Amino acid sequence: MWNLEGRTAIVTGAGHGIGQGTAELLASVGVRVVVADIDDAAALATVRQIEEAGGVAIPFVGDLSVAANAQRMIETALEKLQGVDILFANAAIQMVKPAAEMSEAEWDRLMDVNLKAVFLCCRAAIPPMQASRRGSIVIAASGHAFATYLGFSAYAATKGGLVAFMRGVALDYAADGIRSNCVIPGATDTRLLQDFFNEGSDPAAARARMEQTIPLRRLATPEDIGKAVLFLSSDHAAYITGTCLAVDGGLMAQG
Repeated sequence: MWNLEGRTAIVTGAGHGIGQGTAELLASVGVRVVVADIDDAAALATVRQIEEAGGVAIPFVGDLSVAANAQRMIETALEKLQGVDILFANAAIQMVKPAAEMSEAEWDRLMDVNLKAVFLCCRAAIPPMQASRRGSIVIAASGHAFATYLGFSAYAATKGGLVAFMRGVALDYAADGIRSNCVIPGATDTRLLQDFFNEGSDPAAARARMEQTIPLRRLATPEDIGKAVLFLSSDHAAYITGTCLAVDGGLMAQG
């Protein structure tokens, strides 16, 4: 159905949550996966899960906001898995703090992880994609790029920047056969979201309140997001570039 057997994908932030679910889904349809994460134990755990299910995966551990690490990740994919066909730039951190209360170091770290690292990964991945005249870049943005909440100004800035960056990359490299799109996950049942719930006095109530704001009345699973990434990575999306695909249970449709 997907015709992705033998292709190679790099998934960043693949040790947990959306990245893990997407890496496992891609591997299940025959994609060889570089499981990239800053957490070595988490990366290895995802690799083991993929291998136990009969897939092919290798770990890559490093801070991808460092240019040398992003380049080394691409070189590892080329050397060990013979290609770079798909990049799912997913790794991110979140910080909830009003702008005037945020330190310069906190701002810089958010920009480095959420925005600069995506640029560095794309910069390293594009040349081998150009050489093969084929490639799909999928960037995990957020509904915060379009409408945000109290305390999310810096996080929203990174996600809005990713959408603008994606559009530019789509235009720059369309003639090379490289497509670039964003997936916009809604509230997804991950460790990151649970940590957000746990900051309050009643995590279960906080979860229930969030679910009630979503028209489909549930959180997304990592696999829900992974299915959108799989589609955008496949030839079924061959004429789709420069756009955003929301996977949010109808959340943004409410205005």
